[in-house]
Amino acid sequence: MDSKKKKILILCNDFPPINSIGADRPYSWYKYFHEFNLYPIVITKNWQNNGNTRFNTIGKERKIECTDFGCIIRTSKVRTPSLWFQEKFKTKISFVRRGLSFIEKLLSFYFLRFDQHKGIYKEAYGYLNKNNDVHAIITTGEPFVLFKHGYRIKKQFGVRWIADYRDGWYLNHGTILNKGILSRFMRSWEYRIEKKITRDASMVVTVDPEMASRLEKLIGKKVEVVYNGFWEYYQRDKYKRESNDKMIINHTGTLTIGQQIELFLDTLIDLYRNKHINEDNFEFNLIGLEYFPEQMKRLLPYKEIVDKIVFTTPRLPKNEAVEMNLNADYLVNFTDPNLSAIYAKTYDYIACKKPILVVPGDGKLLDNLITKNKLGTILNTKEDIKALIINKNIKYSPIKDNTSFFTRKNQTKIIADIINTL
Repeated sequence: MDSKKKKILILCNDFPPINSIGADRPYSWYKYFHEFNLYPIVITKNWQNNGNTRFNTIGKERKIECTDFGCIIRTSKVRTPSLWFQEKFKTKISFVRRGLSFIEKLLSFYFLRFDQHKGIYKEAYGYLNKNNDVHAIITTGEPFVLFKHGYRIKKQFGVRWIADYRDGWYLNHGTILNKGILSRFMRSWEYRIEKKITRDASMVVTVDPEMASRLEKLIGKKVEVVYNGFWEYYQRDKYKRESNDKMIINHTGTLTIGQQIELFLDTLIDLYRNKHINEDNFEFNLIGLEYFPEQMKRLLPYKEIVDKIVFTTPRLPKNEAVEMNLNADYLVNFTDPNLSAIYAKTYDYIACKKPILVVPGDGKLLDNLITKNKLGTILNTKEDIKALIINKNIKYSPIKDNTSFFTRKNQTKIIADIINTL
């Protein structure tokens, strides 16, 4: 490595070969930091698969990989009671595994033996204990126990610690809507931990201005914005449809409890019953939804159109999901009235250069992004959706100079600038 570059430790759970937005964020720092006078040392798990299955495999051996970009330390498998149970019984008597996981999550912030991610902390501790000079450490969550590791390391070695929120912790859009007793107890328990440790961070960053504002009020600390972004624009010439007779609309990834897909599905049923759309001229794909069994239940009231004009897929390799989106006419974001956010999938949509539909409008971040950059349209009502599907009248002319701001390389420069000012 270049001895003049500042070493940056990056602690993360998700990292390639895991196929997720959570993996792309730290991977972009690993890939581009060297261009901004930083040398990344990533500490993650020794993943053996791409994360497309319910139970992911971690290798038994520790590995170190060094390239022109930096170094990756992949930790070996650790065993906690819930992980042992999962290995032995898979999906059987899952309530026991969930109970063990709940107990571990409660205790992991205080006792390493209950922490499924303790291997990451031990590697970071060992690296610093060898008198390696590190300029800063970044922990990116979830899992937020990594924040506790950043907090510990700052206390032990005096290293600057940057806490990166890919999503909310107490402010998580999923857990906020979960009214179960255990969920509320866990949120209260972790909120006290979050306030204590995050206020000790040298810097806090997150993925959009809305989340930054809410976090600042919650933890009483300045929060910087580093967007998720996209790698580069996809070349559509590689993916050509055989026919344009059918309208194809796609949604990729997870659905939160509050995202209003029912508005869209109710409209599709009306159009289907009135013979405006059918199996030959319309297709709506929910890419990757089968990976989330609970979310699939939201389709049960719509059996009339499922597997006719509405289709689901398992979680797909990235290239297959991209190919499906490049073959679509429109890509859709469903909004949540409880949360204004630029969903990570939106950046991949931008990279596909396809019109983006926002259903319904959030009146804030997402609406502003789409309208300001001419990336698509806002559909607030059934009538808006019907007009689009029947008339096919959307115009799409993105402002490239604006959207290139959201490339991952450009966003890496932003966090590099933040690090260099510490």
